[in-house]
Amino acid sequence: MKLRRLILARHGQTEWNSVTRYQGKTDVPLNEIGRLQAARLAARLSLWEPEKFFTTPLSRARETAEIVRGRLHMNEKPALSVLDDLAEINFGDWEGHTIPEIEEKYGAVYGQWREDPSRVTPPNGEGLHQILERVGRALDTILAGDAERILVVGHGGIMRASLVQLLGVPYPLAWRMRMDNCGIVGIDFWKGRGMLAFANDSLHLLVKGEEEAESLPLPD
Repeated sequence: MKLRRLILARHGQTEWNSVTRYQGKTDVPLNEIGRLQAARLAARLSLWEPEKFFTTPLSRARETAEIVRGRLHMNEKPALSVLDDLAEINFGDWEGHTIPEIEEKYGAVYGQWREDPSRVTPPNGEGLHQILERVGRALDTILAGDAERILVVGHGGIMRASLVQLLGVPYPLAWRMRMDNCGIVGIDFWKGRGMLAFANDSLHLLVKGEEEAESLPLPD
């Protein structure tokens, strides 16, 4: 039995990312920096040849995935499957507001959420049970079959929830993990058991030219 690898990649930067404005399920497009980041992510993954490829319905993730897929060095590229259950967490009333604005208006609740998001739901937002339930459904679809190389382009909140589901990471701890734009998380599976291979790897974003980025291997 061979080792399976699942790579989770966060989408590229948006204008809202650049000013710490909560996006959630609000459909905010990539900015030019985000498209450049996606191109460098594509260069990093271009020789890895994923057998299955998934993304979310939100444009910032879907465009990132389309840029990556367009640059894959494969004769037969995998179809890009869109899963609604992979959409980012619904942050309710916080969406559209920057962190300082949220702290000013929802100080106590936001502070509690930052300390332990498993115990607090953003006003009119999505609760932990709902998040984990739909992420679990998505992962069942993603991991079905025997593909050895699977790529998912999505969102930071959903990537953290995936670590909770796949590795048993406590939800509050998962939210202490950085998930940079176009950073990647690798999870290996051996006999059905998930193991963290690497997290928030974004070295490809430090390379100035795509030709140089192509020489960066994935970590073992």
